[in-house]
Amino acid sequence: MMRNSIAAYKESLSRIASEVLDDEEELEVPQPRGAVGEDSPASVRRFSRRRSARFTSPAGSPVAYRTDSEPYDEEQLSKLCEENGLLRRNMETKNALGHTLKDESLKTLSNCSNVLKSTVDKSPIRQQRHKAQENSHSPENHATKDDASNQDGYCNGAMQPNQLDAMQQTRELKFANSQGNRKDHPDLLEENRSLAAIQASLDSEIKQLRSQVDSERENATIMKQKLREEHRLNESSLRELHDLKMDKEKISIEMKELHKELNEKISELRQLQAELSRRDGREESNKSLETLKDTIRTLGKENAKLKVEKNELEANLQLCMKSASEKNDADDLNSQNRKSSTSHEVTEEMALSIKKLEGTLKDTCKERDKALQELARLKQHLLGKELEDSDRMDEDSKIIEELRANCEYQRAHILQLEKALKQERAKKEEIGQIKSDELHKSNEIINDLKQKLANCMSTVQSKDLELLNLQTALGQYYAESEANERLGRDLAMTREESTKLSEFLKVANQGLELSNREKEEMAAKLTQAERMLSESKHSIQKLEEDNSKLRRALEQSMTRLNRMSLDSDNCVDRRIVIKLLVTYFQRNHSKEVLDLMVRMLGFSEEEKQRIGFAQHSAGKGVVRGVLGLPVRLVGGILGGSSPDTSSHIPSENQSFADMWVDFLLKESEERERRESSEAEQKHNLYNDAIKH
Repeated sequence: MMRNSIAAYKESLSRIASEVLDDEEELEVPQPRGAVGEDSPASVRRFSRRRSARFTSPAGSPVAYRTDSEPYDEEQLSKLCEENGLLRRNMETKNALGHTLKDESLKTLSNCSNVLKSTVDKSPIRQQRHKAQENSHSPENHATKDDASNQDGYCNGAMQPNQLDAMQQTRELKFANSQGNRKDHPDLLEENRSLAAIQASLDSEIKQLRSQVDSERENATIMKQKLREEHRLNESSLRELHDLKMDKEKISIEMKELHKELNEKISELRQLQAELSRRDGREESNKSLETLKDTIRTLGKENAKLKVEKNELEANLQLCMKSASEKNDADDLNSQNRKSSTSHEVTEEMALSIKKLEGTLKDTCKERDKALQELARLKQHLLGKELEDSDRMDEDSKIIEELRANCEYQRAHILQLEKALKQERAKKEEIGQIKSDELHKSNEIINDLKQKLANCMSTVQSKDLELLNLQTALGQYYAESEANERLGRDLAMTREESTKLSEFLKVANQGLELSNREKEEMAAKLTQAERMLSESKHSIQKLEEDNSKLRRALEQSMTRLNRMSLDSDNCVDRRIVIKLLVTYFQRNHSKEVLDLMVRMLGFSEEEKQRIGFAQHSAGKGVVRGVLGLPVRLVGGILGGSSPDTSSHIPSENQSFADMWVDFLLKESEERERRESSEAEQKHNLYNDAIKH
């Protein structure tokens, strides 16, 4: 917009300069040289030099082309010089008469000026000037004319007050001369009046422009101050966001620590579950020992009953023998033979029954001896187990007390953290409210700034229109003025002022661009701040959801612990069952492994019949494996062989059950060692953390 106005301004100035020269030459009245004979040649030479010095334009200008091509214009200029000399002389003699005849001359001048304008428009000199201008606009001289217009008419803006005062003085002199010679030049008075009015309007417009420029500068300083304040507010908001981020990181670190503590508690609960399962196994072993004791008691009772029956049978035999001897003496031979045959049969039957009873007695004695040996061994083992259980119970009680203390400490710590979270949430809500207020204020400030920018743009556009109006007024002013002597100086000064104004406009445009950029940066920062706030709120919601999930998981784990504690009596280790099945299929459905499975899993009679299990006598290795397994691992589900027999048998002749039981014992011992070492490490780490 400003560039287009400057280009139009240049073109208007070039047109004004050409029209001023044309109007001056047209307004000249040709007179004979005899009438001007009274003029001194010095004044004529001085005026001609001055005119030539003022109107010598650079090479290629339309004025130089026109003066060189038309010698008739030089004659007209010389005539004008002579007439000006006459006017100056007549001014000194007719000053007194000029004041009285001023009103009358003004009226006559207005009428004469109209007549002269009509005659000048119809004059052949004017037509010649138009032809010369058309020739000057030909393609050959077009470039030179454009250069001259760019050089001469670049800065015809507002004139300085000193120059305007000088112009006014010259016009007053010309006005006095015109009073002396009003009959010859009536249009000069009207021109001077119009120039004075234009000068006054230009002075007022220049003052208005200066006041507007000052007000714009003040507005610009105010805008800069507001922008600085907004920058400060943005910096403060960024600092607050940074603090919020740091608080968020701290909270996340604390949550991670809480997660770690929860995991440790879960691991400790698992250890307690394992210990409970061990205790349940021990209780089952105690129950199995009680059942063995009951079986031993029943066997003793059966032995006593068998002994009583044996004594009764012996007494009956003796009575029978006595009765048989008595009957043999009293009865006849036939009867004796018959009775002897019957008694012989009875004695044979009794002897067979006695042999059977003796065999059963021997078997029961052997079983009793074995049961006594097993009882002794089990008593020793139970004493060792009781000692170990007492030690473990003491250790467990200590660990439980420590865990309770840790739980109480952690509960207190969790309460403190919850209080801190509540306080931080309240702080965050307050900060969010403050930020919302600040954002509302900043939005209001931005809207005000936008309105001010729109007002500034409207003022700039109005100023552009005013500049265009001023340009047209200046064009009219220079078209109607006869200030040919100082045209070059005025043009130079106006160029300098136009350069200054253009620089000022550039600075103003740069300031506007900077303000627009800063406004965009502020908007981007505000959007970033809003995003950060939304992200922080989303993360807080996620943390709350995680806390609720963890609480639910704790409740579920507690319920599971209770269920597992209730169901642990009827549970068997999954690994034992897996190994039993693998060995059963690896050894081609061996009866030894099937016997182990039946005894360890406690099959009922119906289940045994379904799988086709038949009672059979397993080998020594099987009996040793089956009887050795519960003593060392399961804790009394099955019986075992004596330690003497197992110690004397070499490892090569051991059965698969013995090897498998030893392997399980090793694994259980290693697992207990690992768990104890891990528990000690966790306990040490927790103590170190508490100390720190």
